[in-house]
Amino acid sequence: MNIIKRKERKNWFYSYNMIWDQPLSEHAKIAYLYLCRCADDKGQAFPSHATIAQKCSISRQTTINAINELKNAGLLSYKQRKDSSGSLTSNLYTIFDVSVLDKTQNENHPCPPIPSS
Repeated sequence: MNIIKRKERKNWFYSYNMIWDQPLSEHAKIAYLYLCRCADDKGQAFPSHATIAQKCSISRQTTINAINELKNAGLLSYKQRKDSSGSLTSNLYTIFDVSVLDKTQNENHPCPPIPSS
């Protein structure tokens, strides 16, 4: 079973300011922020579409559209996960701090871990 490793001790999370400068819908921005909040120390998260929708106060279809918008912008990648019987479970998202489509960057960086206090 996968466990999110990062634990916020002060009831806060880390995200990137660059998200506000991206030409994205408000739904994509809030979904990005929620995924950053869920991310472990490798910049990976795995909430379901239903969970993202509920936490972001949007519909499941709007969530799917927002995730696709973020993927197309190069701000995340995702991989479908399956359980031992082969049934689909939640996706595994990897969140990037810069667009992987940004030609000025030589590499992409997952969201960093929260500094320990």
